[in-house]
Amino acid sequence: VPQLGPQLPPRLTQQPWHLLYSTERDGFSLRTLYRSGARPDSPALLLIRDTEAQAFGAFSASAIRSSSGFYGTGETFLFSFCPELKV
Repeated sequence: VPQLGPQLPPRLTQQPWHLLYSTERDGFSLRTLYRSGARPDSPALLLIRDTEAQAFGAFSASAIRSSSGFYGTGETFLFSFCPELKV
């Protein structure tokens, strides 16, 4: 999160982040991720580490949810940490 700070919208840089879902704690269910308790207007930071220990993810200005189409705002972005942060 510290490396991503400059990429986040200014209104969120001083806000506390809360872990709502972790595969280690909550399992591997998308349904559980969608029901993680985030309010629909809450921003979401999704961080994924693959089996080769590569880290990547996405920032969304709204909660992650099941959808039949695309959603997001101009603040939404994808990122990768391999080999350095790319947004």
